[in-house]
Amino acid sequence: MFNSSQFDGKIRECAYAGDGRLFVAADKLYLYDTAAGSVLAKTETPLRSFEVQTIDKGYILSGMGDDGMMAYIYDSALTLTKKIAVNHLLTEDFVVSETGAAASTDGKKLAIATLKGLYLYDLEKEKLTTLLDLTKKAGTSKIQISVVDGVAFSQDNSQIMFYGGGQSIPAKKGENSFSIYGSLALDGSNLKLTKPSSYSIEEIQRRTDRLFFPQTFTRNDRTLLWLDRKTGDKSTLSFATKNEGRNGVYSSERGNYAATAVLDGSLTVRVYEAASGKLLATKVIQNSNKTYFYRIPSIYLLDEAKTAVVLLGGSIGEVDTLVSTFTFGE
Repeated sequence: MFNSSQFDGKIRECAYAGDGRLFVAADKLYLYDTAAGSVLAKTETPLRSFEVQTIDKGYILSGMGDDGMMAYIYDSALTLTKKIAVNHLLTEDFVVSETGAAASTDGKKLAIATLKGLYLYDLEKEKLTTLLDLTKKAGTSKIQISVVDGVAFSQDNSQIMFYGGGQSIPAKKGENSFSIYGSLALDGSNLKLTKPSSYSIEEIQRRTDRLFFPQTFTRNDRTLLWLDRKTGDKSTLSFATKNEGRNGVYSSERGNYAATAVLDGSLTVRVYEAASGKLLATKVIQNSNKTYFYRIPSIYLLDEAKTAVVLLGGSIGEVDTLVSTFTFGE
């Protein structure tokens, strides 16, 4: 299922690659088929930390490098076909978030969230279009956008979905910026913004069918907000115990499942079905070396195999990465 001996060097992290495959970052970047237990391809790891999006006939890896936000386009055999220094496309602006760049599923367009706005870049025409200019009070009649932190395309590539921060119009005395999520068409029209009550969004997890928005851990209220990537409809998943959500929230590649981690001298992982909110599995992982439980784990959920892959110590240099797997579901 997950054979660590296939990889040389310390395993740092993984990323979804579609159809039960994982990218595994160790001494190199491996494309690994979990069903067959074999490496399909490998290449040099371009970034220390990265996001992966599957596109038609390949992948786009994006993340922060020495030159700011970078995007690397690979074919299915991990041959690099294009490298983009995203900040070089911009004029006196830059990307500040790890999730500030997203590719359309056909690999033809990039949505780019920056300090000052939201852009659409046509990879074929090499043309940049400004969709939101935050220096000109972009927003709706009730909400002004103050920042865009993360972006994704809707499932049919007709909309850009995003999250960030906003302020009320008119301004309310003593009110700080609050979390928002929204969408707009590729020409910048049909802007929609939502303030999700008192929910404070920490990040966006971009999955095939759903977008997940884990809460800021200090504001945790045992719930997880998610959006249907096809319809834009909102739902909320509730966790079973009060401590869940503070030590990491994770979602499966397609978005059918979500998991939580609770660290307390050991690791307790709970896996839920996203649509129903049903608790499917609870797994306790222990080790005599408590160093493994000093930092939050990395958890990857495989939809078809209904299997969780848990990495502990991937970001801790003095220990080997501990890999644990378990199945969930009926």
